[in-house]
Amino acid sequence: MKNLFSENNISKIGLGTWQMGMKGWGSDYEDSTVIDALVYGINNGINFIDTAEIYGNGKSEKLIGNALEQIDRKRVYVATKIAGFNATEKKVKKSINGSLKRMKIDYIDLYQVHWEPSIYTNMENLFKELENSIKEGLINHIGVSNFSLKNLEIANSYLKDYKIESNQIKFNLVERPSKEIIEYMNKNNIKLIAWSPLAQGFLTGKYGPGNMPKGFIRKVNKLFKEKNFKRYENLFKILRELSMKKNASITQIVLSYESSLGVLPIPGFKNKNQVKEIVDSIKIEISEDELKEITDVINELGTIKSNEEMFPRTLPNFLVKIISIFI
Repeated sequence: MKNLFSENNISKIGLGTWQMGMKGWGSDYEDSTVIDALVYGINNGINFIDTAEIYGNGKSEKLIGNALEQIDRKRVYVATKIAGFNATEKKVKKSINGSLKRMKIDYIDLYQVHWEPSIYTNMENLFKELENSIKEGLINHIGVSNFSLKNLEIANSYLKDYKIESNQIKFNLVERPSKEIIEYMNKNNIKLIAWSPLAQGFLTGKYGPGNMPKGFIRKVNKLFKEKNFKRYENLFKILRELSMKKNASITQIVLSYESSLGVLPIPGFKNKNQVKEIVDSIKIEISEDELKEITDVINELGTIKSNEEMFPRTLPNFLVKIISIFI
């Protein structure tokens, strides 16, 4: 089977669904609202949907399943993730079948290991079982998420008939992983799927020192500090100027810029208007000079190193499972 991302069939921007079924982002949305928004996005050119079994304890996958009933399944590339505490040889099939049942589908396009399994897990057997799942037709492609360079290389070496095709890590204008892991991924044809491409809203221009977000998840994000808004003031200035010049939102400028780098941004959403904004960002054209202007100011101001690992691998799975309840 060919690499999922090699034939340019995937839309330049996807949709992330961490927020679906979770109230940590605030309570100003309902299930029917996000389902309608998701269907709108698919019907208007976005064909990559990312979720995980852990999001809302399976509720995100259930809502996606309700949305998929309203469209042709073959039009959509569905990506989901197995929680790290379930990422063992014995639990893989149960997790896959659970995701399939919740989303009411019979195969998963991209199946990702959500974070690096604990050191007490036989990672080689885990990835062998993922290969077997492809051969059984349950999944089509293998990816990972929040993997460091070291463990990305190790995991890839365990695969015999297939390869890891993506690593989903935090990536945006101001938060980046190491250059070494990006270089390795580019060299080995591993797609960078960018979670938090808008830095949880930090890059949208909606927030500032006098207008901080209300949801719990953003409240505990250290990025939303007055010093960071001041640090990136010149970046926001350029984004605002381009926004006015192109009659587009800052969000659209940011997503267009990131997709031009060859990464796949998967912004979240709460309603149809936000999805429309994401859809329209695909149409935004930024010139080479404008791209350079943004890149130059980012290089000047510097970026914040994003952690590639999600949990210490020395933590036993049962402890990680308890901690992850609060994510």
